[in-house]
Parts: sequence; C-alpha cells; structure tokens
Amino acid sequence: MPHPPQRRTADGLHRLVAFADAVVAIAMTLLILPLADLASDLKAQRTLFQVMNDHGDALLGFFISFAVIWVLWRNHHEIMENFVGYNATMFNLHFLWLLSIVLLPLATALISNDRVNWGVAFYILVLGLAICSLIGISRQGVRHPDLVVDGDAVRRSLAGWSGVGTVAALAVALVVTLVWPGLGSWPLLLLAIPGPATAIWTRVRGG
Repeated sequence: MPHPPQRRTADGLHRLVAFADAVVAIAMTLLILPLADLASDLKAQRTLFQVMNDHGDALLGFFISFAVIWVLWRNHHEIMENFVGYNATMFNLHFLWLLSIVLLPLATALISNDRVNWGVAFYILVLGLAICSLIGISRQGVRHPDLVVDGDAVRRSLAGWSGVGTVAALAVALVVTLVWPGLGSWPLLLLAIPGPATAIWTRVRGG
C-alpha cells in the first residue's frame, strides 16, 4: 500500500478533511436505511405510534448514533480548524477514525437487534476507537507546532482536548453492559454526561 507523499501540502490537508467529511455524510445517511426498510416491510395496517413502539430499539439506536456521529464530526472539525499541515501519523490516525465512523452504522444495526448478544459492547468499543483517534490527532498538534496555526492559545486548546471524560463514560458504560447485558442500549445514555459536566467544570474553573 502506498504511503502518503513526503511533501505535505495545504491542498493535501484539504483533501484529507474533505474525504473525512464525505465519509461522515455517507455514514449518517446509512443510519436511516434500516428504518426505511422497516417501514417498507409492514404487512398490516399500523398506526405511527404502534410502529414506533414495536421498533423502539431501532429508533433509539438511530437517534443515538446520529447524535454520536454528529458530535464526532463536530469535534474533528474543531480540531482540524487549528491545523495548517499534516504528517504521516495524522494521516494514519484518520484511517482509524474513519474506520470507526464506517463501523457505526453496523454497530447501530447490531444494538437494534435483540437477537444479537454483546452488540452494545461492540458499539462502545467502536466509539472508543473513534475518541482515541481524535485524541491522537489533537496531540499531533501539541507535539508538532509546525502543523498548527501559530499561537500558544491554539496549542493550549489542542492540549485541553483530552477526551478523558468521554473515555471514562465509555469505560463505565462498557462495564455496565458486561455486568447487566439486559439493559440493552440504555448504558449509552451515559455518553450524554461528559459534555455538560466539562462545560460546568470549565465555567467554574474560569470563575
């Protein structure tokens, strides 16, 4: 497999980001396809409420995954706004990040099927790969100042993006899932905690 070119150009960085954006858009679109198939496969007259009640897990999985991919893309966008160049490590970390994005529709289908064991655990591991990849990308900006917009504030911003809260929430959700697999997708709601908690902590610390 050929390696990325040794001469890193601004155009190369733009292509990398554009490619990542395209993959994210496709992954978000794929999330709705199983729900569209459910609607097409209805054989008897059903009300909208009955359909939503019968396929609550699939709907919950869709909304969680849509929000998760959006947050992952938003974080990637905010991180990459600071970069003016890239290196081989960043290039390879994007491979891992995009792999996790592409796997999320599959992981969503698994957690939406009550006949699949440990689907939620697989989902959490995929999210862990995505978060760790973003952490690695941000750390490249801290370790290689030539890759980012000149300024100490930018490097402090990248250094502050640790993702520790989300990783901790994923670890707790994984433990809960392994101990109580009957909870289904509900442990994934723990992922809603780090964002507000971090915002509150930042505000208190700034005060």
